[in-house]
Amino acid sequence: MNRNERFSEEQLNAFVDDELDPEEKSRVFNEAGDHPELDQRLCQQRKVKELVKHAYHDVPTPRRTGKAPMGRRGLFGRAVAAAMLLGVGLAAGFLSQFALDRNADQAAVAVMPNKYLLHVASGDPSDMAAALERAESLLTSASGDGIRQVEIVANEQGLNLLRSDITNFATEISVLQANDVVFYACSKSIQRLEEQGVDVRLVPHTIAEFTALDRVVTRMQEGWSYEKI
Repeated sequence: MNRNERFSEEQLNAFVDDELDPEEKSRVFNEAGDHPELDQRLCQQRKVKELVKHAYHDVPTPRRTGKAPMGRRGLFGRAVAAAMLLGVGLAAGFLSQFALDRNADQAAVAVMPNKYLLHVASGDPSDMAAALERAESLLTSASGDGIRQVEIVANEQGLNLLRSDITNFATEISVLQANDVVFYACSKSIQRLEEQGVDVRLVPHTIAEFTALDRVVTRMQEGWSYEKI
């Protein structure tokens, strides 16, 4: 085994986020000093995180047309809402430059056409509806011989989409889950609310084991298309 491969992507993410204990951090520093491949992986992690952080705060809000937001019965009966296609351009633009180094080579990660991660950070019900409609559209527009994977990650105010005591879209979420759409609730957003004394209850089958940033970074490194709604 190549020594730099002893560290998983999750460990390197934690190192970049300064979340490792001192002993583990020292081990990464020592290994990186002796192995350029590992040092390059760490540089790539930092670059990806900075680009995603920039994307979080630099995506323009889509203009509203004045139409009413989708009602509870509208997920499968109305036209697909426009989504912000940040992922294709962002992923294709920088993943072609910053290749993953798992095998210490320089091959760029190709964007996979049938893997999509949708990101909801807005508490606007119309944005939440747009994310669900986009997910449904991606599923129904897949080619007959293709298997399309769709995931939705929610953080900040967008977490309200997945809070069982707040969301107006529990039925639509359940239908999408039955069609293998995976929903993630940002663990850091949950922690912040709980520190404020909020009892956060999520819709069933929501995964709350990752931060939104780590989920986005991991999927983009794996070649998924990323769209911020």
